[in-house]
Amino acid sequence: MGILDLTIDKVKEKIDEACEHGQISNSERILSVVAGGFIVGCAVKRVLKKPLTAVSCLTLGAALVTRGITGKCAVKGAVDAANESNEKDITIIEHRHIVK
Repeated sequence: MGILDLTIDKVKEKIDEACEHGQISNSERILSVVAGGFIVGCAVKRVLKKPLTAVSCLTLGAALVTRGITGKCAVKGAVDAANESNEKDITIIEHRHIVK
């Protein structure tokens, strides 16, 4: 085994460890990696024509790829935490019509 094989194995182990308790499902992870890769590819093509748009697309694409590889999403975690804290404060309002 060469250094490259050892490096690839180590990266695979780290990804598997990080994704063991991930917050997103496998289908979301695959979709995030594919969409992020597509966005990064489109951004690279436009670096010279529209640099500001390309930089923002590179950032978005890299974030999606990172989300897909790690299996964790900070936004989804924050939304889930907010939903858990607000479940106790639910008010149900009923509106009834009486028809004769």
